[in-house]
Amino acid sequence: MQDLINFFEIQTNKKIKILEYKNQDLKNNQNLVTFDYKTYIIEIDDKLSFNNVKGYYYIMYQQNIEFENLRKILHNLYEDVNIFEYNNYLILNSNNSLDINLSTPQIIESETYTTTYVAYLGKINDIDTFNFRLSILDELLSSLKTETNLNNFITLHDLSVYKAIELIGKEKSFIDLIDFSKIKNMDETLLHTGISFIENDLNISKTSSHLFLHRNTLIYRLDKIKEILELDLKNFKHSFIFYLSIKSYLASKL
Repeated sequence: MQDLINFFEIQTNKKIKILEYKNQDLKNNQNLVTFDYKTYIIEIDDKLSFNNVKGYYYIMYQQNIEFENLRKILHNLYEDVNIFEYNNYLILNSNNSLDINLSTPQIIESETYTTTYVAYLGKINDIDTFNFRLSILDELLSSLKTETNLNNFITLHDLSVYKAIELIGKEKSFIDLIDFSKIKNMDETLLHTGISFIENDLNISKTSSHLFLHRNTLIYRLDKIKEILELDLKNFKHSFIFYLSIKSYLASKL
């Protein structure tokens, strides 16, 4: 019997219980199986198991997550996937990379009427990597939820950038290199405009459209930033310094 349990756990990546069938009603997570001419109940525990951790991982988060509802939606959207409840997340695992992108949170929100965050943890081959990447997401999620430019879709690149910003913000030697007194006295509209300009590829037209600003207004604000901080955001090195400095400053205010 233990061999049968091990077989199903490896195939489903879920914990399995096998019970004797006595014509009782079945629960949603129970199915019947015949083995050695006897009928048993297979009970599937939807909590995540890592007998076979390899694959691509996507993390779904909602404030008050309704696991069953979200699970049904994801099963309708994607085939040949494993879906698990894990802590406050719903985890989607697949052997292949899925078409999950910026539009996915919007699709889920249209069905659940709940703000949804989707994080892509990449291809994972071992439990240590999974635990590390999920711990980074746990640590940064509150900050990431304040970001309007992520469209509620969080990539490994986003985790890398925001982890670096967090570490830099704690580094006294970096803080001493930046005149934060000027930043603190600036209109935050200017700060957010500069961040948006950088996140929109230093492109005037793209940033104007994103912020619903006339291009002349945007250029005026960029010139104002240059005047106050002596940083020309059209210059890569200057924009890099601005981005790290302002992101660290804004994160410290949360």
